[in-house]
Amino acid sequence: MKRRRQQLSWLVAAAWGGGFLIWTALAAGRRLDRLDAALAAPWLDPASPMGQILSAFALVSHPALAVMAVAGIAAWAYQRRLRRLAAALAGSLSGWVLGWLVKAWLAHPRPESPFAAAITYGGYGYPSNHMTMALILVSTVATMATAARRSPVRIWLVRTMGGLYVVAVAADRWLMRHHTFSQLVGGGLLGAAALYGALSLAGEHTITESLGIASRPREHVDKRAAIIYNPSKVTNFDLFRKRVEYELRHRGWKPPLWLETEVDDPGYQMARDAIAKHADLVLVAGGDGTVRVVCSELAGTRIPVGLIPAGTGNLLARNLGISRDEQRAFEVAFSGEPTPVDVVRFTTDDRSEHFLVMSGMGVDAKVMSDTNPELKKIVGSAAYFLAAAQQLRTRPYPVTVTVDGGEPLQRCALLALVGNVGTLQGRIRIFPNAAADDGLLDVLIGNPTSATDWAKVATGLLGGSQVEPLEYAQGRHVVFEAAEPVEYQLDGDAEGTTRRFEAEVVPGGLTVMLPGGR
Repeated sequence: MKRRRQQLSWLVAAAWGGGFLIWTALAAGRRLDRLDAALAAPWLDPASPMGQILSAFALVSHPALAVMAVAGIAAWAYQRRLRRLAAALAGSLSGWVLGWLVKAWLAHPRPESPFAAAITYGGYGYPSNHMTMALILVSTVATMATAARRSPVRIWLVRTMGGLYVVAVAADRWLMRHHTFSQLVGGGLLGAAALYGALSLAGEHTITESLGIASRPREHVDKRAAIIYNPSKVTNFDLFRKRVEYELRHRGWKPPLWLETEVDDPGYQMARDAIAKHADLVLVAGGDGTVRVVCSELAGTRIPVGLIPAGTGNLLARNLGISRDEQRAFEVAFSGEPTPVDVVRFTTDDRSEHFLVMSGMGVDAKVMSDTNPELKKIVGSAAYFLAAAQQLRTRPYPVTVTVDGGEPLQRCALLALVGNVGTLQGRIRIFPNAAADDGLLDVLIGNPTSATDWAKVATGLLGGSQVEPLEYAQGRHVVFEAAEPVEYQLDGDAEGTTRRFEAEVVPGGLTVMLPGGR
């Protein structure tokens, strides 16, 4: 089905692009002049009521306003984690730029007009920028309505109003004699080709669905999904819910089970409810903390987990190759491969649970606890670096490290980390040899003391290589024992203090939906 949607998307784009090239070739050869003469508009008085209305509409439908509107919609889509679609919409604005280039190359004059004094008249006429941007804007709004899974009635209404707007722009430009018929057609073809070409290039196939071409499920599937979501991380729940329900309905699944996390329960009971209801798939939409809690409960159940990144870090999704683009994440969650990955069982002085990414004692935990959550919302991962800069003078602590029951190592460390995967925000690869399915834990102990040491650490982390100021090890069972209570973190969340930290890998303990061919 995916391949068919791709093919249809490219076919639509090619049809519009081919139409524009053929029409432009005819215009360049002056083979459309007779058609333009036969379809010339009447001569209107600019001072008449009709003339004033036409002039006013020409201003409100100005291409610059349409450009700003499309850019705004693209920014909105990006914020809603529709990043592939956002890139496509932004790329469609290339049609406006291409229009200016074709104008300069073809030098096709505008027709003589009684509205020649208007600011929307100057320059060459082919193709019409008004029509180019009208088509891009209307198609953008229609595509977004479909992507947002609006009701069929609302989508039909959007398309109808959009069609009327395009007709109104064309009529306005023709009646004012600012463009000939061929120039208007050329602008429309360019606009459609630019948008649909950008959508196809970005891999966004929503357009085929908006045309009613995409196939529907042929039979009912006796499956049910549970969706566990953090309301503080899902920025637009109404849109998110519509997209999830559309995807499930599209595939013939039963209505989903919606489970919202709470301040006092980040997902423990919700995951248990999903297990008790015999969910066939659990979608987790939240940050690293929500993912850790839910997956901790699902470990050992063999219920596949679909990750829908909604936080700042999304470290597990990043390390497993799951896109932060919501649509791509949905495709993986429903159509990917259920794959076993390792989880880590940890025990501290007063608790026992699981984590999936990495945990540790020391300065990394202090960074997590000192990071301003409001600043995270504004600058994202950069907030961690700002918090880290405040910890450069942190006092190291004595710690005993034991790997697989071997000889205890006595160290004085700023940080002691255990990792299941290796990459942090900003593509910092802190464990170069880590893999989520190797059945091993990666250990890092460090105490950089000088500016040179910190420079080596930074260079190594950015380059994805091991560096001398840090010690590395691998094993299945790791114990950290500190002489005094030390702050610790689990998958990026500060959890308090502990003297003893024990971690043991559980190979293949969790089933996650992952991209095919990984």
